[in-house]
Amino acid sequence: MKIALIQTDIVWNDPAENVIRCEKLAEDAISTGAEILVFPEMFTSGFSSPTGSLAVQSEQEGRSFLSRVASTHSVYTIASIPEVTSDGDLYNTAVTFSPAGVVSEYRKIHLFSYGDEHREYSPGSTISTTTLLSATGESLRCTVCICYDLRFADIFLTRAHETDIFIVVANWPSSRREHWLTLLRARAIETQSFIAGVNRVGFGGGLGYTGDSSLFAPDGTELALIQDKATFTTLDIQQQSVIEWRKTFPALRDRRESVYEQLRKGSN
Repeated sequence: MKIALIQTDIVWNDPAENVIRCEKLAEDAISTGAEILVFPEMFTSGFSSPTGSLAVQSEQEGRSFLSRVASTHSVYTIASIPEVTSDGDLYNTAVTFSPAGVVSEYRKIHLFSYGDEHREYSPGSTISTTTLLSATGESLRCTVCICYDLRFADIFLTRAHETDIFIVVANWPSSRREHWLTLLRARAIETQSFIAGVNRVGFGGGLGYTGDSSLFAPDGTELALIQDKATFTTLDIQQQSVIEWRKTFPALRDRRESVYEQLRKGSN
C-alpha cells in the first residue's frame, strides 16, 4: 500500500488556516497514488493543548477535513486532534478515517508533562491495531502512536506481533531532533516493523520544528527523510517485507514475556 507522509507548517491556534494548508498537500499526495495520508499531531492547532471553544473548533475542523478527504478520494487519513468528550474531558486523540468513517481512535497514553500537557488533558489507557485494506486486496496492520509515546518502548513491543507498521504523529521540536530520529530507528529494529514518523515544520509556541518526517524499514534501514519544509513523500509498503524479515531474523519469536512480567514484579 502507498503511504504519504505529509509534513505541514502549522499555524498556532488557527484550525481553518491549517486545514487550507493541508488541502493542497493532500490533493498532491493523492495524485501520486497514495492510499494512506498521514498528518502531524494536533494538525489543526499546533501543540498548544487548546481548551474551550478552540479545542472544539480544532476537533470539528480536523474531523471534517479528515472525513471528507477519506470519503471523497477513497483513502485512509490519519492525524491527531483534540477530543472533547460530552463531560468536557480533553484528550490528544489520533483518529483514523476510512472512506466509510472512523475506524480507530487512540488517546495518547504518555502525556508530555515537560510541556504541561497533563495540566489540561487526560491520558488514554488502551491501544489497538487496525487492518487497512487497499482496493487491490493488499493489507497492512497499523498501530498509531503520538509523539512522546515514542520514548516508551513498552507500548510498541506489546503490539509488535500484530503490527506491520507503526505510525507516530508528532510535534517534535528541532532541539531534540536526534532523539526523534534515533528512537524511530530503534523502535523499527526492536519491533521488526515499519515505522513512519510524521512531524511538523515551522514555529509555534516559541519552538522551532525541522520536520524530519521519515520511514524506517523493519531492519532499521532509512527509507525516507523529509527535512525542513512543508511537503510530502509517498512510499509503497508491503506486508510481505515484514513477514520475510521476521522469518529471516526471528528476534520477536525469542522474546520472553512471562520473564519480563516477573522482573517487573521483582520476582526471582
